Amino acid sequence: MKHASYSEWAVTPGFVFITDNCRDDLPSVTNDAERVVSECLAYYGEKRIIYRDSDGRWDELLHTGIQFRGFAPYNGDVPGVERTV
Repeated sequence: MKHASYSEWAVTPGFVFITDNCRDDLPSVTNDAERVVSECLAYYGEKRIIYRDSDGRWDELLHTGIQFRGFAPYNGDVPGVERTV
């Protein structure tokens, strides 16, 4: 089975920011969220996981610290991204 391709954008004390690499031959982070969350929890610990989807929008992959629980919009700051008002 093919898996989503994503890259680390930034890591802060409470967050990990990743970006979907948007490869046409692979599922998106959204469609492979359970596996992406599992990998991020194993690598980064119980940080909040924020990802930029294929539309360029930043959203959160919600989790219990053990498993994926759903999606939520993210409206906070993103390191290296200017906020427009």
